[in-house]
Amino acid sequence: MEQFELFDQVQLTDAIPLSGEMSNALEPLEIAPVGIIGTIVEVLEPGEAFLVELFGDWVRLEEGAGLVRSTPNHATAFRETLGVEVVKAAQMNLLHRPSAVKSDLFRLLDNMPESLLAEVQTFAEFLQHRQQHTLPTAPPPTRS
Repeated sequence: MEQFELFDQVQLTDAIPLSGEMSNALEPLEIAPVGIIGTIVEVLEPGEAFLVELFGDWVRLEEGAGLVRSTPNHATAFRETLGVEVVKAAQMNLLHRPSAVKSDLFRLLDNMPESLLAEVQTFAEFLQHRQQHTLPTAPPPTRS
């Protein structure tokens, strides 16, 4: 049996009933169908049961309108949450495992005091801005 870990991206192989308690879905569902993608957000019983956030369509927050349908390429788009449900290992397949660095960062952030979280956020935003605004360098001119 596959060993699942915190923050693994998974896909349902069975339909899962949704409680409706942890949803921001535009059109709430009673059941998450086979094929829905989610992320493990808590390991309840290692190798057996997991709390999985299940995702629906792409949405974005629009001023005055609230959540509206979107596309993945919109700058502020995110996946709506259909629910956060208990899923057994036999009911899902592993799609993607985050890098060890990303997993370690999540663990560090979980135990960090609020005052330091603001500093980490500012630094991460700086890095993102720098990455988005770094222009590719032109190749050196060739001599004929």
